[in-house]
Amino acid sequence: MDIFQLINQSKYVFYFLVVDNSLDIIIPQLKNFHSIYAYDSVRFDILKHHNLPYFCLESTGTKLSPANSGKLLSHPKTIEYINKTSADRQVVIVPFKPSAKIDFLCRQNSWICASNKHQLNRILEDKINFLHLCQKHNLPQIPSTTDYFNQDNFLKYQKKYQSLLVVQSPFGWAGKSTFSADNWTDIKNKIPIDSMVKFSPFVNGYSLLNNCCLTSKELIQSPPALQYTGVKPFTNNPFTTIGRQWPSLAPKNIQNKVKKITQDFSDILIQMGYKGFFGLDFMVSKDKVYLLECNPRLTASFAFYHQIETNLKITSLFLLHLLQFLDLDYSFDLSQEQKRFSNQKIIGSEITTKSLSGKTIKKYNDFTIFSQKTEPISFSPDIIKILNDQK
Repeated sequence: MDIFQLINQSKYVFYFLVVDNSLDIIIPQLKNFHSIYAYDSVRFDILKHHNLPYFCLESTGTKLSPANSGKLLSHPKTIEYINKTSADRQVVIVPFKPSAKIDFLCRQNSWICASNKHQLNRILEDKINFLHLCQKHNLPQIPSTTDYFNQDNFLKYQKKYQSLLVVQSPFGWAGKSTFSADNWTDIKNKIPIDSMVKFSPFVNGYSLLNNCCLTSKELIQSPPALQYTGVKPFTNNPFTTIGRQWPSLAPKNIQNKVKKITQDFSDILIQMGYKGFFGLDFMVSKDKVYLLECNPRLTASFAFYHQIETNLKITSLFLLHLLQFLDLDYSFDLSQEQKRFSNQKIIGSEITTKSLSGKTIKKYNDFTIFSQKTEPISFSPDIIKILNDQK
């Protein structure tokens, strides 16, 4: 019995929460997988074509502003839909990112939450906590110091590291909490004075990412992907990620370092009680690989990566993630599943075009390679034309 059949015939019914329409997933093979949308989406036609169940709160005349997954899940119309469609099956809530409210609602309604507790997510996403955790376990980090954000400290760390500093706040999405400056005037109004931040030197190089699943057996990780970061004309922020591609084009020795660092970090996650999907970001400078941050949840690339693996008839990391929270007897060959790290058929590129305000306009993906170089990343003119046409 394959994994799709196993899940379809199980006692479970799944509800995936979508408040950002660029972070949804469509799985035609799963008939008991409901998508719960906050807003209308152009992808409803695809869901209808495959006869897949979904619910949209905005279509009922209710608009959440601002929206978050907790507010979406707690709305009476959402709960009514779940109760109406779940019958006597066990409800499984699948959030993109954990939250305290989702945890509370799942306990209150005896639902399963297919994610780690929000407290654990919070600890790992905190860039300052993450730095200290990596330093404690001797994982490779760009030289950094945490301290209060003020002019005296800015000047002090310019002397310690270099004139061009990178300053990071504890939390932020898509590079919005990361700034670089060699002049106090250029940065003083971007971060609250005397808040705790991380000071680092600016490092030239390219960035990689991977998607991983910590299973009850052991870690399974994707091959590293090249991360499209700060690429003009798609963003003016040098720290904003606008996409990624497999393969990474990184040398084999770099890929092996990524694999080793990921394995070492997964040992820490096991001690913390973590399970399921996560992603890591890396900076490569010359021959050195630095661990940048952890995304202890589904990642921005999880849906496209699921599609790549499913097309290759590889059990997707997203499905393995779901299994970690279910009482299903599914056995697999660990060594076979881990071979995906070296699978050269894993090919695909994805770019997220954004408005000036940072709002996602569209995701454009294809099962090809968009860039032939790691540093600098360069797209062919025909790719740039296609992407600009999406705006």
